Amino acid sequence: MPLIRDITHVDYSVVEDLLYSNHLGNGRFYDPEGLDVIVAELHGTVVGVAEFQLHCDFGHDEGREAHPGEQTFVLTMAVADTDRRSRVGRALLTEIAHRAQEAGHTFLGLVPQDGDNAASRQGFFQACGLTLYGPDRPGAAWGCPISNILD
Repeated sequence: MPLIRDITHVDYSVVEDLLYSNHLGNGRFYDPEGLDVIVAELHGTVVGVAEFQLHCDFGHDEGREAHPGEQTFVLTMAVADTDRRSRVGRALLTEIAHRAQEAGHTFLGLVPQDGDNAASRQGFFQACGLTLYGPDRPGAAWGCPISNILD
């Protein structure tokens, strides 16, 4: 099982490489200012990262009909290719759910990235208990009660 912990400055270059290899970063210096960020470590090596906002009202400003109110919102998740299907992504999502629950939130949301492997990402989130809410269109939000993830 991976060790999940807060990011430290020492992790920045590894995280940037990890994001870039997952087509989520630009290959420049990583700066997580304003984000909550956790990393997953296996055998002393960072193999996963999740960027999120613990307190977010995503959807309200966009007028999303099914918007559940304040929630925790996952912005980015990436796992090294060699460590996929080893429960790293699920461990990251579970840690975010625990933190959200401790903060008094009951709902977790995200927008899966489009592009290569979009169906695989959506399948992963669905297996973790998240579902599409609102209209099915590009940039559609997914979410679920935090209890779905923690069960």
